[in-house]
Amino acid sequence: MRGLLSATVMSAAVLIFSTIVSPAAVNAAVASALSQDPIIFAQQSFNKIQSYQVVMRSSSTAGERKIIRYSYKKPGYVRMDFTQPHAGAVLTYNPVSARVTLWPFGVGTLPVLNLSPTNSVIQDEHGHRVDRSDIGVLLGNIQSLQREGTTTTVGVENLSGRSVTHVSVVGPGTMVVDDVHRYDVWLDNYHGLPAKVVSYTLEGKPLETVLMDAMIVNLRFPADFFTP
Repeated sequence: MRGLLSATVMSAAVLIFSTIVSPAAVNAAVASALSQDPIIFAQQSFNKIQSYQVVMRSSSTAGERKIIRYSYKKPGYVRMDFTQPHAGAVLTYNPVSARVTLWPFGVGTLPVLNLSPTNSVIQDEHGHRVDRSDIGVLLGNIQSLQREGTTTTVGVENLSGRSVTHVSVVGPGTMVVDDVHRYDVWLDNYHGLPAKVVSYTLEGKPLETVLMDAMIVNLRFPADFFTP
């Protein structure tokens, strides 16, 4: 089961606004905020939500493809339901016990593996861990490169019918964070959060592309959803 986790598989979220406004007005307000500091605005948007669920579709230069329904609840509960690879596999992380539970053939079936998040069985080739897989960690990594590096707003683009702002962040010198020297991020102009992320090595080679679809935020999960 090695390689279950993705290098930049990080969860995404949709921000719920407290007032009812037109989509055009929301897009204009978010676009204005993104023009100031898009990464900080994305972090602020993430801070406002308590949970999210998203379908993540990732591909790497090694040819590995993943489709995962990723669920997250603060302060750090994670559940991954795999469609590709290992269809039917379910993995959860409990921040209270700091343990990962893996059902290779689905919840309710044997075997059931109780693992540390540092176990190589559930890490990818870069050593990324399920307990550090949410969008908050992604944004933190981007901000680490951004501090002494370069942030460029490429422009407004269309991504599968969504208006997005394309931002490129390159770390200073030879700095890398989790093997990444550059992130290209497409932030949704409705809520300001990532809709697509592409990561690159220090040499400029693409590591992974992640698309985030069917986003739901502040979802009320069943009581045993993360601890089935």
